[in-house]
Amino acid sequence: MAWNKVKLVLQREYFFNFKRPSFLFTAFGVPAITFVAMFLIIQVTANRETNTDAFQKVGYIDRAGIITETVPGYDTFAPVTDVDVSAPADGASPDDLAAYYDKLQERAAGQLDSGVLDAYFVVPDNYVMTGLVDLYAAQNIPSALQSDVEDFMRTQIAARAPGDLPVSSDRLAAPVDVILRDADTGDELGEFAIVGRILLPFLFAFLYFMATNTTAQFLMNGVVEEKENRLMEILATSLRPIELLWGKLLGLGALALTQIVLWAVAGIAIASQFEEARDFISGGAVDIPMLLLFLVVFVLNFALFSAIMLGIGAAVTAEAESRQLASVVTLVNVLPIALLSVYFTNPDGAMPVFFMFFPLTAGIGLIMRIGLTDIPM
Repeated sequence: MAWNKVKLVLQREYFFNFKRPSFLFTAFGVPAITFVAMFLIIQVTANRETNTDAFQKVGYIDRAGIITETVPGYDTFAPVTDVDVSAPADGASPDDLAAYYDKLQERAAGQLDSGVLDAYFVVPDNYVMTGLVDLYAAQNIPSALQSDVEDFMRTQIAARAPGDLPVSSDRLAAPVDVILRDADTGDELGEFAIVGRILLPFLFAFLYFMATNTTAQFLMNGVVEEKENRLMEILATSLRPIELLWGKLLGLGALALTQIVLWAVAGIAIASQFEEARDFISGGAVDIPMLLLFLVVFVLNFALFSAIMLGIGAAVTAEAESRQLASVVTLVNVLPIALLSVYFTNPDGAMPVFFMFFPLTAGIGLIMRIGLTDIPM
């Protein structure tokens, strides 16, 4: 085999495909659009769950008689009142109290419908035993508002503690502050690091799939096109088929590595400018040996995947036919991403381990497990 001819084919395949608009859009445009869309969705979702600006008037009805303190920082909370309903006198019967609070709840529901209140919550009679509070709103209730109600009620409970307790009422109101740490290093994990630990394996797997699938598809389509326009017959007079196939395989393999390197450089550049991005990437907890293992598996998995695509391209006579056969292989390759929930619930289960050792899913299967569990070398 003449390696100088393989080199010529390699260079031609690399630079010809790298300049194709369709390849550039598929390799870089599609992932970029996907990541931007994911970022915007996450931002909108997070803002919706943490923003309580739409809840400036929150009423409450205390049927259990727990709320006795004015809590700083909860100025938007106020008791529901009704000028047409007289408060029961001291020593009123339970039935009179129940009737009074029922009328207040009716009044609160009316104020919610008319927009006087943005939300209201009811502390039921058995709150001391159950700890349950009923929260009502005409729109989506963000988790931040639920947390505010919980903190408000904890503060009310803490205010009723005896003064001779060895801890302050502030500590009773906030009894736990959980700090998440990495099991191996003991380092504290920030909010973005936790999100990164969950999303990074998926993002890496998506980029890996795009790199291998895009270049392998171009490899198959190139063979089919050269057969259809009879260029293959001309090439066969100048070089052997094995030299042509090796040149195509190595050229587009280098192109796939170029995609990964460029995306890695883009990630490093973003991380150098934004602390949140550095915190996000740090959540991946990927060490150098595991990166080297990933590189080895990537090369082997890409070679196998591309060889199958080459075989399909050489066996069929039309591009439409080749796409039908290639879709079956692609479906198998993407199975780990399709079964993402399995990795989150049990990354050491039989299915994730099988995917990591099965040749067609080994690359994606390894990446999906790296950030979620410790993998013995």
